[in-house]
Amino acid sequence: MAGSDAERLAADAVVIGTGAGGGPAAAVLAEAGLEVVLLEAGPRVAASGFVPDEALSRTRLGRIASSVDGLQSFYAGACVGGSTVVNDALCWRPPAEVLEAWRREHALGAAADALPAYAERVWRDVHAEPTDRAHRNRNAEALRRGARRLGWASEAMPRNVRGCANLGRCNFGCPIDAKQSSLVAWVPRAERAGARVLADVRALRIRVEAGRVRGVDAMRLDPETREPTAPLRVDAPLVCVAAGVLESGPLLRRSGIADARAGRGFQAHSSAYLTARFPEPIHAYFGPTMGHAVSEFSDVNGHAGPGYMLENTAVHPMQTAAVLPGFGASHARAMAALPHLAHAVVVLRDRTRGVAAPGEDPASPRIDYALEDADLARMRHAFASAARLYLASGAEEVWLPLEGYGPVRSERDLERLPGVALDRTRLSLLYAVHLFGGANMHGRRAEGVCDPEGACWDVDGLFVADASSLPGNTGVNPQITIMAHALRVAEAALARRHA
Repeated sequence: MAGSDAERLAADAVVIGTGAGGGPAAAVLAEAGLEVVLLEAGPRVAASGFVPDEALSRTRLGRIASSVDGLQSFYAGACVGGSTVVNDALCWRPPAEVLEAWRREHALGAAADALPAYAERVWRDVHAEPTDRAHRNRNAEALRRGARRLGWASEAMPRNVRGCANLGRCNFGCPIDAKQSSLVAWVPRAERAGARVLADVRALRIRVEAGRVRGVDAMRLDPETREPTAPLRVDAPLVCVAAGVLESGPLLRRSGIADARAGRGFQAHSSAYLTARFPEPIHAYFGPTMGHAVSEFSDVNGHAGPGYMLENTAVHPMQTAAVLPGFGASHARAMAALPHLAHAVVVLRDRTRGVAAPGEDPASPRIDYALEDADLARMRHAFASAARLYLASGAEEVWLPLEGYGPVRSERDLERLPGVALDRTRLSLLYAVHLFGGANMHGRRAEGVCDPEGACWDVDGLFVADASSLPGNTGVNPQITIMAHALRVAEAALARRHA
């Protein structure tokens, strides 16, 4: 913790995090005339520094945490711009069914009603646009073709890009700044209004005195080793937490805020890959990494399915090697067909809830999260749907992410799937990149960490503006929802400050 010998700064507001929550919140606060300091635990990397190296990019720009039992991984961005730097640029508006549930089950009232208008602002600000044919690669086309032949609902997904060159490097940082990430769209806006970004600085504790926030104790990190180098104290009467779900809830609990409620309600869109081999080359490592979704089985946006999406995703070598089941010669043969492979990812709308609590290391939360049997059953349903989709599209074989299942070459090969024991130990990779909760909003103080405006119930001047304060998952890629939520929370913070 920062002591009396710590470097000391003062500001009107501190924003912890620079991603989909922190970037928009900082822009609103700075443009209103506040002196704003942004703290980012990760490095700041310009477009010229993004490289097409999977291992380097993932370790330099992102972070990974695991569930306590080690059977599920959780990914997030860890750089200026956060996960928006390494995501697939996909844009969905907050679904009406989700907002209605939040209004009804979490007593959000007018706060839920207001979110669509903020989402439209974000849509324009990040230049979300439909993915047209010029930006639909063969990987996306394989998904679209299968859905059309089966009569399933599917659509091209909008992306927040300007001047996309189809490089296929969305997950490694866009080297031409085509993707309108927070690094491109929001952080520069905040800086033009006078905000100061401090990269390589980890927030350790939020300081509270007499029920009011007083600032943040942090630690500067060595840019190369990531080891702590010097304490930093930032004094401010307004603190906006947007450190991402892996850090925001644990930070509140580590600061003695909201007691055991902080970190609870953690939720995700659990995901797993299916891989298909086609007779013709797909070259799924070129073009936008994602662009088409099968929404037939969704339970939002007018659909009444079991609650999952199937989306095409890139076939990068390291990632593909990790998700293909099998070992040795069989695995090598599958990898040798890389130019002919296509990927679909299951985006499951989990019902499971868990806890993200502080770990021994501030950078490593303790995540208690184990998919319930009902969620695993829906995951099995998704595997069967994706396999049928690829077979209808013309794939010669499909690999499910189940060790020991073997390739699917016809519908007959799926007949034994319902009888296969499906537990997480058999999945080749179970992960999530869409994370929610841990500082949930609720209209009743006893049931939430934050009120419907994102203000912490227990501490005046403290707000949570990222997906941590959302009541649950959205069933669609959430970056537009998070950005809209951040704008709304920042404006609420300004209104209370003026009041």
